[in-house]
Amino acid sequence: MTQQIRMDADVLLQHASRVQQLASDASEAASAIQSVNLGGGAFGVLCAWIVPPVGIVSGAVAQHISGAEGVLERTGQELRGVVADFDTFEETVIQVTKHLEGGLG
Repeated sequence: MTQQIRMDADVLLQHASRVQQLASDASEAASAIQSVNLGGGAFGVLCAWIVPPVGIVSGAVAQHISGAEGVLERTGQELRGVVADFDTFEETVIQVTKHLEGGLG
């Protein structure tokens, strides 16, 4: 049985757009985390000790979200590249087939 590879370029491009939208959302989330500035009184006197650990954790979270943003952006670009590669391949196959048909007369 012959297996076929089927690709719907429109669906793949829609998916790429959605992935890149997620990258934009991640960027917004990272910016929001980085804009948080907790002072010593943010949790009251009894819980003032929690401010430094929260600052460290929020910094680490922001870094990881920024990393995820980069991965999502590159994924969207690569999905668009797949569509372009398939289009190029398909056009090459069409041209070669036409050339072969022309040779057969």
